[in-house]
Amino acid sequence: MSTSHEYKSRIQAFGLLAFLAVLFLLSEPSNAQTQVFYVHADRNIEKGQEAMNEGDYDRAVRYLRKAAQRDLASEHMAIVQNSLCASLFLKGSYEEATSACSSAIAEDARYWKAYVNRGHARKALGDASGALTDYCQAHALSPSHVTGPFRSQCEG
Repeated sequence: MSTSHEYKSRIQAFGLLAFLAVLFLLSEPSNAQTQVFYVHADRNIEKGQEAMNEGDYDRAVRYLRKAAQRDLASEHMAIVQNSLCASLFLKGSYEEATSACSSAIAEDARYWKAYVNRGHARKALGDASGALTDYCQAHALSPSHVTGPFRSQCEG
């Protein structure tokens, strides 16, 4: 057998082995959760964020509520609900803001920004204890991002 023929045989064998390895990996069950991939961004989210940046919180709320009606993956829904919470807070709708932040937390309990925003809404409603609980939870989830004088009042 010539050297070039042996070389080609090895390349073919390696290619077959790589192909079989890929098939094996694809056939193994995955522990990953089902994910939804979006080819196009939701225009309601984009327009809602744009309205927030412009300070038009009524318009932001309209668009973000439309976006929240979509079948979004949990991590995206948490972001939409948190943005809705922030917009509602900034327009003075504190009860609704609290509810939107609670929805964001229900989607992703580790989303510290939703705890901060719900804490702001609770504080505005006069619920100092609830606000402190949210601020402490946000700090526990992301101590480098959430700091303040409240920390001395957190457990642990």
